[in-house]
Amino acid sequence: MKKLFPLYFNKLSPCYSRDHLGNHGCYARNDIPRFLYLTELGRFEEAFYVLKETNPFSSGCGRFCDHPCETACNRTKFDEPVDIRAMERFVSDWGYRNGLEPKRLAPDKNLKIAVIGSGPAGLSAAYFLARLGYRTDVYEKEDTPGGLLTQGIPAFRYPRDVFSHELDFIMKAGVKIKCGENINKDKFLNLTREYDAVIVSTGAHKPAEMNIEGEELAESAIPFLRKINFGLAEELKIRKGEKICVIGGGYSAIDVARCSVRLGAEPTVLYRRTEDEMTAHAGEVADTIKEGVAYNFLRQPLKIEKAGKKLKVQVQVMKLGPVDESGRAKPFAVPGLVEEHEFDRVVLAIGDRPDLYFVGESFTVDFPRMICPDLQEEDRDKVFVTGDAAMGNVESVGMVVRVVGLAQDTVKAVREFLGEDAEPESRRDTAFYNMLNTKYFEKTGRLVEDELPVAERENNFKEIVQTAEDDMAMLMASRCFNCGICIQCDWCWFYSDGSLIKLKKGWTPEPDAHFYEFLEDKLGDATYKSVEACPRSALTVTKEGSKLDDFRKQQYISACEIFDDGGCDHDH
Repeated sequence: MKKLFPLYFNKLSPCYSRDHLGNHGCYARNDIPRFLYLTELGRFEEAFYVLKETNPFSSGCGRFCDHPCETACNRTKFDEPVDIRAMERFVSDWGYRNGLEPKRLAPDKNLKIAVIGSGPAGLSAAYFLARLGYRTDVYEKEDTPGGLLTQGIPAFRYPRDVFSHELDFIMKAGVKIKCGENINKDKFLNLTREYDAVIVSTGAHKPAEMNIEGEELAESAIPFLRKINFGLAEELKIRKGEKICVIGGGYSAIDVARCSVRLGAEPTVLYRRTEDEMTAHAGEVADTIKEGVAYNFLRQPLKIEKAGKKLKVQVQVMKLGPVDESGRAKPFAVPGLVEEHEFDRVVLAIGDRPDLYFVGESFTVDFPRMICPDLQEEDRDKVFVTGDAAMGNVESVGMVVRVVGLAQDTVKAVREFLGEDAEPESRRDTAFYNMLNTKYFEKTGRLVEDELPVAERENNFKEIVQTAEDDMAMLMASRCFNCGICIQCDWCWFYSDGSLIKLKKGWTPEPDAHFYEFLEDKLGDATYKSVEACPRSALTVTKEGSKLDDFRKQQYISACEIFDDGGCDHDH
């Protein structure tokens, strides 16, 4: 019978990983337990670089991310989830404020990659590749880079100086951005010939259609927001007290409404479902109501028509039925209940679709590849796709954190295509709540973020939520259970009855770093009790001869080695 050996082998935290329960954790794959522990220790610089391994837009995501990581957080079952988003924001802002610069991971390679589109997906892909030594040129049709980061997200949610810091960091990593480059079919053909690989990351900017009568009388959300974000709000000619109907239930709809309030209008959001089905952060609807935004839920527009100088919107009253394929309750019409409402302006914010006309007459998206039969045979394998441009072919689109994760997948495929061996991820268990030893933790409350008072939000686009201070960030980071990783808490050592040696070395964030060693001669019941005692489920038990034997041999030592009597068998 094979002997069982305890050892330290990291597990994944639910806030990081996707699991069988439907939790997605962090789509950008941020190493949350490690960056939070470094934050707790006040080692902000190291925490910053842990975040930048996976997300070049960590300051932005620390502001506008819908934080599925917090939904998956084990602490949710104990008291309240950790303030992961706020901590990501704090660490990233600290890094920029202190002038930290990107780290290159490899020397320059004699390979060049074109990225079409400078939104979050394109810039993320370029950043990851540039750090690995690839020459990356980003082509952007607008005069300024950023895509929806600057065109669609208002400054009160994502200040432009924060975006500037993130863009500068990406460019210092080696990314070159060429603005004013509208890629048509001919230019696309040229790029596939000139570059070793081409990544299409043009996002989704083509407005979706409702297919209702009078739809052409409405405006689209992105052009509306673009004018505001580029300082051209006067071109919208919004009058004080103007009644604006915003149709939709996503972030664009809410951002249009909140911008309208700041410009003196009186917006009403029409949405065919309820607040619970909206993609907005919990509490955001209540917050915007305080600002002056009105909501009319369970209303499906049927027709838009002119009524003198106004627009009349006919809506069907809805009710919710069973959950559909989106995971939300499906709305159904209530027979005979139709309403009419008058507005001065109607803005559609029901989503957008990719417009990939430039790749040729026929193409197929097979994420992360794009199959383009119109290209010459030797160039067909060069084309990849990422971000919202792959919409309909991948599940995770529509938010910055999601397309950052897609960019990682695309980059891996590009590297493999160009002959580089991308290291496979180790197969690991997830440290779920029932695997933790929560008796070591005390119940504490979440961070109450400072916000700009509602009265001070009128007629301006100042940032609403404020970044935490250093001491508060360290305190809130300490609420993390650090699921699945060892943080030298010593409980295993206390329980081991002398079968564990505590190493004299400081904590480091490297995966599978170990800070204790097992005395093989003294393995006993107490040693296995140490595994059970671990608050974080950072230890596991493996059979002799398993795939983890290499880890075991690094962590085990015999008594004769300690006393160095020269008679040791080192093959243990």
